[in-house]
Amino acid sequence: IRFSGLGGEAMASAGVELFENLVDRSVMGFRKVIAEMGSMVELAARFVDALEKVRPDALILVDYPGLNLNLARIARGKKIPVVYYICPQVWAWAPWRVRRIAARVDKLLVILPFEEPLYRRCHSNTVYVGNPVFDHLDRCSREPVPERFTRLRQNSNRPVLAVFPGSRRQEVEEALPALLSTARALRDEHELDIVVSCQRQRLRATVDSIIEESKSHADVYDGPAVDLQRSGHLSLVVSGTATLEQSFFAVPMVVVYPIRRWERWAFQFISVTPFVALANLFAGTDLVPEVLFAHGEEGRILDAARPLWEGPARERLVERMTRVKKERLRPGATARAADEVLDFVRSIPDR
Repeated sequence: IRFSGLGGEAMASAGVELFENLVDRSVMGFRKVIAEMGSMVELAARFVDALEKVRPDALILVDYPGLNLNLARIARGKKIPVVYYICPQVWAWAPWRVRRIAARVDKLLVILPFEEPLYRRCHSNTVYVGNPVFDHLDRCSREPVPERFTRLRQNSNRPVLAVFPGSRRQEVEEALPALLSTARALRDEHELDIVVSCQRQRLRATVDSIIEESKSHADVYDGPAVDLQRSGHLSLVVSGTATLEQSFFAVPMVVVYPIRRWERWAFQFISVTPFVALANLFAGTDLVPEVLFAHGEEGRILDAARPLWEGPARERLVERMTRVKKERLRPGATARAADEVLDFVRSIPDR
C-alpha cells in the first residue's frame, strides 16, 4: 500500500509521502482562521493537482473539518471514495454540520460511543471503532517511567501538580496564566511541585516566558505528556485529547478552557452534548469537573481543584475513574480502523 497526503512529522515517519506539512497551520478562533483562509485556498488548489496525478483508490480524512470537508467535496467531485476517520466534533459547536459531513463521505469511522448513533441518523455506513489514544497509552503504561522524567524529579519527592496548557499557542497564551495562578494557590496550601507539560519545542519560549512573568517557580517537562500524566497527583488540563489520556491513568483532574462569555452562552444553545471534556463524553457522565472560564473568572478553577487534592471527594473520583477505565477505555481502535478501511477499499467495484 502506498500512502501520500497532508500531515506532519509523525505521519512522514510512518511512511506517508507528504506534499504539505499541516501541523504548524493548526489554529482556532474566528480571526485566526480567517487570517489563514488565503493559504488554505492555495493549498486546496495544489491538492486538486495532486489528486489528478495520484488518482488514489481512496482518500482518508482525519479530523480537521475546516480543511477536510472541502477536500472531501473535491474528491467526491472526482469520484474518489472518501473515508472520514475521527469525525469532527462538530456536535459540540456546530451540530447542523453532521449532515453536511455525512453527505460528503462514503464511510464514517467514529471514536466516541455516542457519535455512532448521532452520525448514523445521516449516514448508514458509520462504525464506532474505539479511540486510538488508548492503544498508545496501553503500551506506555507497561513501560517504566523514562530517565529524563526521573532526572527532573530527582531532587524532590513531593507530589506533582501537573499542568497541561494545550498544544496550540493561543491555548497556551490564554490558559496557562490562569492555570499557574491556581497552581500557586494550591502550593500555598499543600507541599507540592508544579510541572508544566510542553511537548512542542516551538512553544517552549512562550511557556517559559509565562512562567517567569507569573513567578510560579514551575518546572517544564518537554518529554511525552504520558510521563507526566501517569506521575501526577492532580492535573489541570486544557480541554482536548489530554483529558482522555489523563482518564486512562485514573489521575484526578480539572478540565478547563478559556472562553468568552458570549461563546459560553452560545454553546448552551447549539451543543447537542452536556459536556465539553472528552473524559466526560466518553464516561457518559460528569466524571471530572469542567470549567469554561472567561476573563476574571479564574478563581472558579481553584474552587474545582481544591477538593480534589485530598479527602473524600478525591477518593470518590479515583474510584469512579478506575471503574470507567475498566469498562470503556480499552485499546484496539487502530487495528479496527485499519480493518474497516481495508474492507471498504476492497469493496469498491472496478478496482
